[in-house]
Amino acid sequence: MRYVIAILGGVLWFALGAQAMAQEDDDGPLTATWVATELGGKPVDGPTLAYSTDRVSGTGGCNRFKGPISIEDDAIQIGPLAATKMMCEGKAEIEAQYFSALEAARSFVVKGDTLTLKSEDGHDLVKFRK
Repeated sequence: MRYVIAILGGVLWFALGAQAMAQEDDDGPLTATWVATELGGKPVDGPTLAYSTDRVSGTGGCNRFKGPISIEDDAIQIGPLAATKMMCEGKAEIEAQYFSALEAARSFVVKGDTLTLKSEDGHDLVKFRK
């Protein structure tokens, strides 16, 4: 029974999050939506990132997440993130690395349709495309 409630809760959270992503939030319109292409220098498929004025959301490839974001010039701070806890075969490790990379990001670079989040020391953490 708990499993059914957890699944229903996850579905409801996903539905409400998707609806909120499609609408304007209290702080302004959705600024951008990105799809991850590289994580830690390796190709990745599935994670997404959407952000507005001060909120970030998306999916780690399995679970949906959301949290605060702060952007000033080329500096960025994401998190702490809250995520659903659904179990997806073979995706947990990549998803954990993705969430950690988002929270470790301290700067970013946008070139054309590519967004790169960088660590404190300037190493590439995650690359996205629009």
